[in-house]
Amino acid sequence: MIPASEYLLSILATLRSSVVLLLGLFTFLPNSSNAILNNEPQKMIVPRSGTIKHTSPSEKPNVAYCNPFNLDYGYTPIPDFAKWGRHRATADPVIVNYKGDYYLFSTNQWGYWWSNDMLNWKFINRKFLRPWNNSYDELCAPAVGIIGDTMLVFGSTYTSNFTIWMSTNPKANEWKPLVDSFSIGGWDPAFFTDDDDRFYMYNGSSNRFPLYGIELDRKTLNPIGTRKEMYFLEDWRYGWQRFGEHNDNTFLDPFIEGSWMTKHNGKYYFQFGAPGTEFSGYADGVAVGDTPLGHFAAQSDPLSIKSGGFVRGAGHGSTFQDNFGNYWHISTSVISVKNTFERRISIWPAGFDRDGIMWCNTTFGDYPHFIPSPGIKAEYEQNGSSPSSQDGCC
Repeated sequence: MIPASEYLLSILATLRSSVVLLLGLFTFLPNSSNAILNNEPQKMIVPRSGTIKHTSPSEKPNVAYCNPFNLDYGYTPIPDFAKWGRHRATADPVIVNYKGDYYLFSTNQWGYWWSNDMLNWKFINRKFLRPWNNSYDELCAPAVGIIGDTMLVFGSTYTSNFTIWMSTNPKANEWKPLVDSFSIGGWDPAFFTDDDDRFYMYNGSSNRFPLYGIELDRKTLNPIGTRKEMYFLEDWRYGWQRFGEHNDNTFLDPFIEGSWMTKHNGKYYFQFGAPGTEFSGYADGVAVGDTPLGHFAAQSDPLSIKSGGFVRGAGHGSTFQDNFGNYWHISTSVISVKNTFERRISIWPAGFDRDGIMWCNTTFGDYPHFIPSPGIKAEYEQNGSSPSSQDGCC
């Protein structure tokens, strides 16, 4: 038993540390109390000396963000998930760069966001389900693709009556059906347009079956041929793919889901989520091939993983380029306070090294990161150091 005097001293020490931390925070950020209460972004420039220089209105700042992404997340519509308490949740994010703006879609939000700077996001309310779609998932794990000047959106379904929507002005919420009822459906779908304008769809979410891919006719979106197997987990080889909080495969086989395709220097990087969205070790893997429908060979380590910190997990996501040519990977994270599937969205710098290995940097993912700007380099330096600012520190 701890003596009362020692217990009291411990409490006082903890309080002292908290006070010092708060004083340091408010010293570090002038007028930060108002900024925090009003949810205003903090703007700063970090010179190479490592000291902080606060900007005046005439100076162009490097703006930072923190994970999980600060969005007006919708509340879960799933009755069983809300039994422990109503809560905000989303997952399975996709960002596409369309006409210089960023469009973000994710699960069960009854709409989507757009931004011109990846910092300030405007929500657009939109329901994509039709009267005959008997589902409360609006939409679940949507696919978002670009064909020419047209954006396409399609939600997860095992049925043959979901609509593929099209828009040339999503900022104004102008949509119309492109395919009234997409006959082959697909859960966790993803679209990919190749450099030769051929169009593909990937899908799958299972612990029994692999992920699949198929080419679609660019004009009619009818399937060309039949689905091909893309990749199935190798949990006997790669430990991170094993199911459970401790990757021990104790009560279920691992799930593979969340397809995404990125092409770089003639290679096809097929991304997938595993082993389960509710776990801290939820991650995205990547398998590399020479054609959009495989064969694919997996990189042994996960592309994105974050098993600790305030926000955990980095699976079922997508990869895109910002307006300055930098790659980013957005993915699903968990906070799991009111429900195991209480999830959020996180975003990380990504890219390809000189050997063609795809990488994603989740290091210190809960701490401030620079938002894209011309002065921010997302790639690793030749000596392997973390991404930095060209005219900033580190």
